[in-house]
Amino acid sequence: MGSQNYLNMAFEKLGHIMLDDMRMKASDIYKLAVKRQKKQDYNPPVYNENKINIRSVFEKGGMCFYVTPKNASVKEYFMFLHGGGFVSQMSRNEWRFVLDTVESTGYGAVVPVYPIAPDHSAAEAVDMLAGAYEKLCEKEDANRIVLIGDSSGACLALSVAIQLWKTGIRRPDKLILCSPVLDTEFEDRELEQEMGDRRKFVYGYYYTPEIRSFLRQYWVKDSEGKVDVTSPVYSDLTDICDEIDIFTSDGDMLNCYARRLYDKIKRTSTKVNFYQYYSVVHDYFDHPYIPECKTVIKKIVASIKGDSDFVPADIENDIWCRAMMAERYPKLYEDSESIRLADKIGIEHKNRNSQYTFYDRTVIMERLVAMDDRVGNFINRYADGIIVNVGAELDTMFGRVDNGRIKWYNVDLPERIDLRRKYMDTRDREVNIGENILDYRWLEQITKPRDTAILFVLYDMTKYFDRERLKGFLNAVWRKFPGAEVVFDAKNSVAKRMWNINVFMGRNKGSMLRFSIDNCTSLMYDWNVKYKILCDETIFRGGDLERMLSPKECAKFRHSIKKKYDKIIHLRLGTEHFLV
Repeated sequence: MGSQNYLNMAFEKLGHIMLDDMRMKASDIYKLAVKRQKKQDYNPPVYNENKINIRSVFEKGGMCFYVTPKNASVKEYFMFLHGGGFVSQMSRNEWRFVLDTVESTGYGAVVPVYPIAPDHSAAEAVDMLAGAYEKLCEKEDANRIVLIGDSSGACLALSVAIQLWKTGIRRPDKLILCSPVLDTEFEDRELEQEMGDRRKFVYGYYYTPEIRSFLRQYWVKDSEGKVDVTSPVYSDLTDICDEIDIFTSDGDMLNCYARRLYDKIKRTSTKVNFYQYYSVVHDYFDHPYIPECKTVIKKIVASIKGDSDFVPADIENDIWCRAMMAERYPKLYEDSESIRLADKIGIEHKNRNSQYTFYDRTVIMERLVAMDDRVGNFINRYADGIIVNVGAELDTMFGRVDNGRIKWYNVDLPERIDLRRKYMDTRDREVNIGENILDYRWLEQITKPRDTAILFVLYDMTKYFDRERLKGFLNAVWRKFPGAEVVFDAKNSVAKRMWNINVFMGRNKGSMLRFSIDNCTSLMYDWNVKYKILCDETIFRGGDLERMLSPKECAKFRHSIKKKYDKIIHLRLGTEHFLV
């Protein structure tokens, strides 16, 4: 399944699903958009008529499909505004998301077929959508209405929310913005330049000045300067909604706008949740069978329902790995808290072994033991030290290694720290920090007395880093805490290639890795001559393997141990030393 998913995505991009000729002029984009619109069908695909009822309602300037569960009284609705770069109608997979969500949640859905460029303008689309929303409020007895927009639809969703607030119409109970486009006039040149970074031209998405010219000529039109309609990120967003959820990906070229919106809303009284995923494509609604995209979609469905109990699949897998290790090899690894978490969340062991190859499953188990040993080594040297667990989610390391004296920080995205507070008690000497781990301003929240040693732990976090990001992280830690230690796991180039092939072919669940480390000494010397390597060794240890595996299975790892395919790297950033 995984192989087919990645191959399908590749063939779609090769088949020019996107406007992927970066040399096109605005006039060429116009011709291509008109040509494709003639072939597009906005009607819903085949659906289960025994479970779903769909009716169409004509609106001023467009029409809406009302999707409801069969023979059910619906009191809760979501209005879904599709993406498509302002020039495309709703895709089949977006329709599939709507139908599946209605069936699984019992919510009703309103799907507008709104005016699009080049024949229509942003003002026409916003007027039509605001009218459709108002009619929903008048005609349906709705206790809860969620307004959700995908990509360009998110721009329209935010504009509609602003219009509703200004006209005094009932505000949506929740606004969900997925990979949002937030500025079609590109007023902020700094953000425009960041969006135009060629390193982000991936998966067929990109930005060029000709796209800006096309949008101004065929979408903005007479609304130039009316930011409520064309560039809502710059509007007054005070009190437009009680709660806003923003979904984005770190590699998305629109990520900079999502972060700008989040920073702006945080300064208002509106509750805002910022969900940033790693190694996920921009158009995750169009790839619902890819594991990373499926995780995002499940969280969006939970967000529509207002379900705060949702635990992402990657966190469930981490808990399963720890619980499985603790149950199978209690003398090698003790972790009763992970076993309790697995039971509390309802994580089943069935079929999870098949998500990884035998080699990678063994890597996961050995990595747990090796990382605990390195942290224990630090605690033995500095009993009153500080440990910062970067990417903590629901990790139980503090309980496994605590000596009763160390101070512990857990750092992760706000929604993951909220999950941690929900499912795990906060111990004495433990502090939780909910921030984007790649925004190094969170380092300011760490209090370190003078002459106190500090260790940063990055367990399985390098899957979110590329070479430049790891370099930037180490540099930020070194400048803030000279002499700090950092421990992380990494693969060499051979192991990275093997992992990526297995993910591509569907034999492993996870993300593609973007960097590897072969010669750690040379790399660290290139980055900073003051970095000292305390440990660079394979995570596999003969004694542990002998206790876990049969002699025949142990023999399979001899070459991996010799070539250090998977290893633990422990650094000291600077020449400073601390009191023991």
